[in-house]
Formats: sequence, structure tokens, C-alpha cells
Amino acid sequence: MNVEEIKTMLEKGKIEEVLEKFDWQSFEIFVAEIFIANDFRVERNFRFKTGRRYEIDLVAIRSSTVICADCKHWSRGRHKKSGLKHAVAEQERRLEEFKKIRKNLKNCRFYPLIITLFEEEIVKEGRTFVVPVWKLNNFLCNLERYLEL
Repeated sequence: MNVEEIKTMLEKGKIEEVLEKFDWQSFEIFVAEIFIANDFRVERNFRFKTGRRYEIDLVAIRSSTVICADCKHWSRGRHKKSGLKHAVAEQERRLEEFKKIRKNLKNCRFYPLIITLFEEEIVKEGRTFVVPVWKLNNFLCNLERYLEL
């Protein structure tokens, strides 16, 4: 599915309703397009190995800012908060391991990010922001302000 098809679908409904119909791969592609529209260079499904194997859904780089994003295409549920906290801890662990292998990005600032389908109760946990996809563009446009929090 390309961006034009997504735009057409969005004109007909709410973003959550549209994206809920996507599979997780299409959701990741859509999120990557938002980063690209905000002048980030994006690597999808970045796999690497340090002590064990890791995968980061999206590595987005713009000048000296590196965002390691995990896309969660989860439906709503009552155990979501604990699952989200676990996902944050895992994302922060992946980010630390990623920094070990990307020595060429030594002068960069690294940020973990979780992107969700729906707005969640958690907005920031540890160093990780949790941003619903429909707020991602605003988050990226105002990134410096959010990073001060």
C-alpha cells in the first residue's frame, strides 16, 4: 500500500479505524513514511547481534538525532499498561545495544520511542516516549520541545 492509497483511506475515516485494518508490516511502512516526510533517513527492521540477536523496527536519523522506534499495532486490552512498560524496557535495552555497534554515530543523541495505534495511558516511561501514530507528525515537528521534558 502506498502513501496515496493511505491518504485516500484517511480522508474517509479516523486514522485509528483505517490503520486498524492494516497488518503490522503496513503499519510500520506508514510510520516510516511519517519519519521520511520529516526529513529522517529510515532503516526498517534493523537486525544486529551483540550478546544476542536484536531487531529495531525503525532506525530514523536526522542530522545528530537517532530515534530507535518500536511500532506496536496492538488492539485495546486490559493488560496493555504492563505490556507497554515491558515493551519500553525492551526498547531501552535494544537502544543501548544498538549504540555499541554504531560507533560511526558517536556524536549523535539517541532516543527510544514506542509508536502505538491508539493513545495510551503512558506518555513517557523512563527515557522512552509513547506516541500514538496520529500524533507522530506533531511529535517530530516539535521534537526538541518534547526532548526537554
